[in-house]
Amino acid sequence: MDQKIEKIVWTTKALNTYNSIINYLEKEWTEKEVQNFISKTNSLILRLTRYPEIGRPSQKRKNTRIYLLNKHTTLTYHFSARKTQITILLFWNQKRNPKDFSY
Repeated sequence: MDQKIEKIVWTTKALNTYNSIINYLEKEWTEKEVQNFISKTNSLILRLTRYPEIGRPSQKRKNTRIYLLNKHTTLTYHFSARKTQITILLFWNQKRNPKDFSY
């Protein structure tokens, strides 16, 4: 499917988890890693506007997809073909307890 997404919406949880990753990188790593993470995230979101179904489908929630952003982080998003919209739901650190992952 090659459907153009017209709108990207970030949930509060997505913004909070994204910012917490940025804060962590700023404290523990270099500016290069921070910029790399931001760039990789922006590239993925741009790719999602063109290919919204590239993430693997969630086993728990309908129309929710999960994409491995890097070896430490996954991006979870909801894709609505009818609304031509993607809602960014969560950035998840892979080192956290998988039982806490609700998507």
